[in-house]
Amino acid sequence: MQFIYAGMVCFMLGLWLGLQPAAAFASWPLLSGAAAAALALGVRLTDGWRRGLCVCLSLLLLGWGNGCRVELSAAQQLEQLWGRQAVAYGKLEPLSLRQDTGYQSFILQCEQLRLGAELRPYRGRLRVGVRQKEILPECGRLTLAGQLEPLTGFRNPGAFDSEQYHRVNGLGGRLKNAKLLAAQEEAGWRDKLELLNLRLCRRLERGAGGEAGAVLGGMLLGGSGRLDDETREVFIANGLAHLLSVSGTHLVLLASLLSALLKPLPLKWRRLLLVLLLCAYAALCGGRPPVLRALLMSTVVLFGGAGAERGRLLCLTAMSLLLFKPVWLADIGFQLSFGAAAGLVWLLPACRRCLPAWLPTVISEGAAVTLAAQLGVLPFIVGYFHQLSVISLVSNIVLVPLLELAALLGLAGCALPLGDYLLAAAGFLVRQALTQGAWLSCLPGSVLTVGALPLWCAVIYYGLLAVWADWPCLQFLRNWERRCLMTGCVLLLSGALLWQQYGPRPLAAYFLDVGQGDCVVVVTPSRKVAVYDTGGLSGIDTGAKIVAPFLRSLGFSAIDLLIVSHYDFDHAGGAAGLLRQMPVKEIVLPQERLTEASAAIRQKIIAAAGAGKISLARQGRSWQFEDSLLRLAVPAEQVVGNEASTLAELFSPYGSLLLTGDMGEEREQNLALGCYTVLKAGHHGSKYSSSAEFLQQVQPLVTVISCGRGNRYGHPHAETMERLRAAGSRVLRTDAMGCIKIEFAEELRCWAYDGKAFRRLQNNNL
Repeated sequence: MQFIYAGMVCFMLGLWLGLQPAAAFASWPLLSGAAAAALALGVRLTDGWRRGLCVCLSLLLLGWGNGCRVELSAAQQLEQLWGRQAVAYGKLEPLSLRQDTGYQSFILQCEQLRLGAELRPYRGRLRVGVRQKEILPECGRLTLAGQLEPLTGFRNPGAFDSEQYHRVNGLGGRLKNAKLLAAQEEAGWRDKLELLNLRLCRRLERGAGGEAGAVLGGMLLGGSGRLDDETREVFIANGLAHLLSVSGTHLVLLASLLSALLKPLPLKWRRLLLVLLLCAYAALCGGRPPVLRALLMSTVVLFGGAGAERGRLLCLTAMSLLLFKPVWLADIGFQLSFGAAAGLVWLLPACRRCLPAWLPTVISEGAAVTLAAQLGVLPFIVGYFHQLSVISLVSNIVLVPLLELAALLGLAGCALPLGDYLLAAAGFLVRQALTQGAWLSCLPGSVLTVGALPLWCAVIYYGLLAVWADWPCLQFLRNWERRCLMTGCVLLLSGALLWQQYGPRPLAAYFLDVGQGDCVVVVTPSRKVAVYDTGGLSGIDTGAKIVAPFLRSLGFSAIDLLIVSHYDFDHAGGAAGLLRQMPVKEIVLPQERLTEASAAIRQKIIAAAGAGKISLARQGRSWQFEDSLLRLAVPAEQVVGNEASTLAELFSPYGSLLLTGDMGEEREQNLALGCYTVLKAGHHGSKYSSSAEFLQQVQPLVTVISCGRGNRYGHPHAETMERLRAAGSRVLRTDAMGCIKIEFAEELRCWAYDGKAFRRLQNNNL
């Protein structure tokens, strides 16, 4: 058995343990010393198994100690300073500069903070926004004054883990209401590389065309921040998201091109120059984990590494990078890059064997490579996106050669003085690939929604792959034992999938954390889905980025009913994005007198609705879901704004729910309602909603307030909170608790999402 592979698993496990907050008690020097002692003992032993166990123990302790040496995150270092005025000194990161309407945003690599008379060192990064009139250098040192605030994410199942992203990338917070005090033009070698990267990206966009140039920029130079959401969705749906960052594929292409150009040189000098050029390219691309992995792998292969050595090389490369920066273990780019590389190293022979012999070599080899890489990263894709691209095999065979040819033309176009024609040809190929990708992604069944699966499914899956690929460490198994193991693994995974899709679940209402907005998702025991409002924020498409991923995490790929209470952007702004992501059978729009702004939102919703049935809300309209009834209440006449909110009542044998949109006191006085178990407070807890008379009428046991953390309106207002307490209602808030889940069963159960999992709230006063 090759203990380097088992040792790599032990190192990863130890590193994961070391990165957990609960492991802070451990001392990394002590663990490193214990690792050295275990390794020394292993060297002295002669028995192979005992030596291997000592090596594995040593690597486990080494990984644990390596994780424990990680300092506090950039955000944790600022926790005691939130809300304080500060002066920040640091360097502008050229690639982060964005021009938005009325202001400029960028990232400041901070060096020091001045708090009053105190000057303290701080090496984290800060997000900054300044007014458009401020003149910023392309790169240099800046002095900025503003208020330190945390970077707030959205705590919902299936959502992007912004807290982990900020930790990996050293983002500590943001400087609110920033003012530029001083700017000094200064460019170190790293800044010059970033400026060169930026100029090359702009050249690609000019030569290849806006969106096609942005795709080429992401493929060749790293980063996909300039892409629009629709292009990104095409790549994800086709299983091609890995192409949007510099990876081993592009480095191999570049190495091949450079080898052809350097062929006249002697072999030794050609290899050395090739490695130096690849290192310069990796630095130009920002030194991201996939680039560094591909660079290290390519370097050793160029100097003779091949065959079985590649597996050991991959393990050593991963350990080297993680020793350098342990938090990369939590980086999705690192995970997908090494997962795909591991698939190519250990699964490619088995994939070649399983393909028909009559296939042409070009198609067979392309399919085998694609299949091996996809199998290697399948648990990560399901874990992050909760869906699988069924057409990814076809897309990789058909579209990848087209995109890689475009990448080669883009490289040549950037390098040659008269490369505009090459860039135009590259842009044409990218546009063709996007058109074909959009068509493929629209085919029925092209994407399969899986939902969130437990961690043990990934362990069983990789065990199944090991047995199927006949890894050397498992060759002691007899054929019938191998078949039994594979059958057992398949049955367990199938059972988990079936339970996730068809297992019993109670009637539940989810109040999503969409910032300063409203979104409620009702899921019935028969898996019917009703969505009430979709939230809406100026900087993020809540429908596409929050609501759709949440529904996929539950295993849903379609919505039965979408109700828009009224056309305020914080309630309806995400509807069009959600409709582009998921089919909706029926859409109910409000009876609201339209303004110019609300008419524009309505038009976007109708344009994105597709085949969904659209109707207007009317008084008493209802839908029957098993033993539950959903019924609407609308204003007596068409009005504008908050008072036009369509109310929704949900009745079940175990409780009732009232959803009020932004309804205020004026309309509350004209309603004749009964009692409800749960109330969604009107207008985010404004003092002009949820009057004492209204609360006396509905008498909710639980009231949910949906609002954004630190919102500028001061929601929920103290007067509203006092009225709710006086009414004896328990208050749950999305700004403080994240996504709130309420289950209607024999006992009303309330849950709050802390960013990792739902935790049960005690029913103290229910």
